[in-house]
Amino acid sequence: MADYQFAVNKPDRVLINYNTVRSAELKAVYESLVSNRTVQNIVSDFAHEKEDNVRNCISFLHAIDLIERGGDDRVVSPLNRNIFPNLEFEARFLYHLRQQRFPKNHLTRIQNVALETADRSVTLDVLLPRVKGELDQYDFAWNETKLRMWQALSTQLGLVSETKTRGLILSPCRRLLYDLLELYEQQEDSTDLYSALTWIEENFFNVFETTTGSPRVHPAISDVLQNMESEDVLELRGMSDARDTVTLPESVHTQRSRSVNVYDLATLPDSPTYQYPLSQFEQVITQ
Repeated sequence: MADYQFAVNKPDRVLINYNTVRSAELKAVYESLVSNRTVQNIVSDFAHEKEDNVRNCISFLHAIDLIERGGDDRVVSPLNRNIFPNLEFEARFLYHLRQQRFPKNHLTRIQNVALETADRSVTLDVLLPRVKGELDQYDFAWNETKLRMWQALSTQLGLVSETKTRGLILSPCRRLLYDLLELYEQQEDSTDLYSALTWIEENFFNVFETTTGSPRVHPAISDVLQNMESEDVLELRGMSDARDTVTLPESVHTQRSRSVNVYDLATLPDSPTYQYPLSQFEQVITQ
């Protein structure tokens, strides 16, 4: 795999302060870059009355190394396209967030803190004091507005889902896990579940509740794996000669925890359940 490249002359603005930026707009701008384009050309495509938010999208994509900007700051070029070239935007976005170094790694760390609750869901009222306590090393003050920015991005990317009664469900969408398990199998020619989930945690988002002893998958992640299994999209097996095992906690499908080692993926279903949130609904980007 090609080496990851960090963009040069990245904006100084804190990522979580891009309050008006949304995943749908970021995806539309990014996917318009089939080749080098000027900033003004991109702005002309998407801005009807106001252009500030389109420029913010370009700036955000630059800040997380999805694009590079030329020396005169007018030309925009895709960056790191040769890394996982067939990966969908949503998973690629999470990969780029995961590569950011301190202090630009704060967006990916919020999900880490959320999973430490060991619950399948969390409200922003519960999450905010935890984030303030564990992520106080950044040069800004955490507040609900900042968490709502993360929530809006993460919901559209399929990392979490928002409900009216339970706050944020911390389960990723099925398509996101399917794509990453499939990519791992293609990259490594392996269906070892522990190795695949470890790779996902290192490169995309957290999946484990604990990694000491027998690694235990977080219930919110395990639920999705077992839902996929119940729909015959994923098969999870325990093999006595396998080196590493992964513990899946009890769920609506099984009343006790179980240990598994390997996985097999069936063909991706042609179903809205196995689409990213941005693909499930027609998105109209307006200013």
